[in-house]
Amino acid sequence: MRVLIVDDSPVLRVLLRSVLEHAGFEVREADSGEQALRVLQSYQPDIVTMDVHMPGMDGYETTARILEKYALPVVVVTASANAYAAATAMQALAAGALSVLEKPQGPGAANFETRVEELISTLRSMSQVKIVRRPRSVKRPVAPPAASPIYPGLPRLVAIAASAGGPVALKELLSRLTGKLPWPLLLAQHIAAGFVGSFRDWLTSVSTVSVVIAEHGLRLQPGVLYLSPDGSQLGVSADLRAQLQARSGEPYCPSADHMFRSVGRSLGNQAIGIQLSGMGRDGAEGLLELHRLGALTVVQEPTSAVIDAMPLAAIKLHAARQVLQPEAIAALLNTIALRGVARSTSPGGE
Repeated sequence: MRVLIVDDSPVLRVLLRSVLEHAGFEVREADSGEQALRVLQSYQPDIVTMDVHMPGMDGYETTARILEKYALPVVVVTASANAYAAATAMQALAAGALSVLEKPQGPGAANFETRVEELISTLRSMSQVKIVRRPRSVKRPVAPPAASPIYPGLPRLVAIAASAGGPVALKELLSRLTGKLPWPLLLAQHIAAGFVGSFRDWLTSVSTVSVVIAEHGLRLQPGVLYLSPDGSQLGVSADLRAQLQARSGEPYCPSADHMFRSVGRSLGNQAIGIQLSGMGRDGAEGLLELHRLGALTVVQEPTSAVIDAMPLAAIKLHAARQVLQPEAIAALLNTIALRGVARSTSPGGE
């Protein structure tokens, strides 16, 4: 497997080259975004590792330019403790990078072997993902399809699941929500430990809703999006309080299946479940349970997803009542919210 390392630190490039070549990878290096683009004119790697804090063109801009011209998977490798780097990493995810990982600190670090194992495993899995070029698009108004059935009542909660490629879809969806939403939102997004705070801050910058890292027992408020803290599974009680559980053997944390099942047990059909871009099939079975309970279940249209595996898994299980692009999902939520508000404020409304 061929890897292009993009990092302005000679020390980090030597370290990454050493561990990757030891794992059997072919490695090329670039010390800047500009050099990375020059290298790619004559070299076709299977995957790119991207630093974010570089002089000149930063990792976000480099990732965006690479994905405009090449169908290449990009994995961000940065320091979660560096606020600027972590924030730029979130922007790179929104541009189409597949994952963000914390940099190995060197052989003397206590977690060095764990970080190296995570890096190698991620590169091997992400290199298999089929990527399409991502020309930068101009936001345009989108209406929900005329044939879309509208939710008959006002849901009490919206639960959203996403993994690799999720930030791209989330930006499109959340930035298009309008008005004061009459329900809270839960989000299970697969992201590396140490980055949830930066992810919250990035979501706040691109969203029309407030974004909060949940605490166990916290009363969920309308118009607020809740994330799980590191190492916790996120669910909800019947009285709309956050339910956090420690990870105990699940392959993903936060787990979309765990979240959807918790929502189904507590709220039944009084919820909306949304499955976005991602690898694997996490969320498909949980969304199917919501569907069987009568909830409105929406899946991202697979051709609009950076990675279509999670949407396709849900569709193959017949867990989706609606299959829509993120912009149309936002328009559908806006319509449901407006109708619910109109019903509650009209004479005789609840």
